[in-house]
Amino acid sequence: MTLDTIVFDPTPCGFPRPRVPPLPDGHVCLSIRASSRRQESPVGTFRDFSRGRYALREAYRLAGVDSRSTLLAPAYHCRTMIDPALALNAEVLLYPLSEVLAPVLPAIDQLHRQSAKPVKALLATHFFGIPQALRDLAKWCAERDIVLIEDCSHALFYRNHQPHGMGNDGRFVVSSPYKFIASPDGGLLYAQDEAALSTLKPHARSQLDELRAVAWTLTSIRQRRHQTYPPLDTELAPITRTEVHPGHEVRQQAGVSGEYRSQEEGRASSRCARLLHRFADPDCIARRRRERYQQWSAALAGLPGCRPLYPLLPEDCIPYMFPLLIERPQPHFYWLKRLGMPIWRWDSIVASSCPTATRYRLHLLHLPCHQSIADADMVWMSEAVRKVIANQNGALAK
Repeated sequence: MTLDTIVFDPTPCGFPRPRVPPLPDGHVCLSIRASSRRQESPVGTFRDFSRGRYALREAYRLAGVDSRSTLLAPAYHCRTMIDPALALNAEVLLYPLSEVLAPVLPAIDQLHRQSAKPVKALLATHFFGIPQALRDLAKWCAERDIVLIEDCSHALFYRNHQPHGMGNDGRFVVSSPYKFIASPDGGLLYAQDEAALSTLKPHARSQLDELRAVAWTLTSIRQRRHQTYPPLDTELAPITRTEVHPGHEVRQQAGVSGEYRSQEEGRASSRCARLLHRFADPDCIARRRRERYQQWSAALAGLPGCRPLYPLLPEDCIPYMFPLLIERPQPHFYWLKRLGMPIWRWDSIVASSCPTATRYRLHLLHLPCHQSIADADMVWMSEAVRKVIANQNGALAK
């Protein structure tokens, strides 16, 4: 089956650099007394890789995913979730998701029956760090000898910070600590059975790579952001009076994206990254991220034109981002980006018939809630989102 990718090119939009880093930076929540490394394997054993996408490749490969087999993956996705399977020349079938991004089991079963090649693995993602109930899906996979792989790359996956119901059902589990800890790299592959990873020996990085990681870390730690924000109305007025340039969209045959580099396959994370992960304070990270998430939820409650995807944060959840569903990406997404808002969305995905993925591709914004966000940053971002979304009568796209 030929897959098509819908690619969004923002080049014509003229977006400035984000004023706040989308991912954590600096030395926040680092402590020499932290002992998180001893807590780092909540399930079985693990191996270090440079990124979660390369850990995911090994999970796919160990599950038997290759040119003669099929992977089932969520229709709403970051391209790096699909890239490793395409790099293995596997068939990829995208299964639909509900509005809360839960797998739709009847549709998955139908895809399995229709697959021309044997299905070897299924990827299930805990989007934004919100745990999905996977017990029924795990049972379905076990009955068909399909390897369930849990994508926990949106979770701070530590033994003492493992959300209930996350990481217990998959034969393999993948996480991305660099998304939660300011570090140059880092991806982990876990397995319930230690023997499943016995043949995996990630090779060390070159001395040059290690030096680059040290330089990245020193630059990050030395950074002291003293961001000042001019009056928001003054900045927003000229943006809303000009025409929106919505960027280019192209549809092309799916292949491995530019975010996936084959030379990184099998490489371990840098020693510098592992050291930073060791001295990260998960209690501090959890507290600050939960506070920022709850501040987003309070600031945007009842605002017309948008709604939080998960307004209530589960008690044991440490969130990756705050997902906000907006009604008018044109012009609101563009205005926010022109202001320098640090927002992401998965607007370049493999095409599917899933209505949730089709809508969320452009309408679901990923707002940062990490521990490096200063109070002044949070005040400005909250006000910017409120003012932009509340403006229903500004300039429209061409």
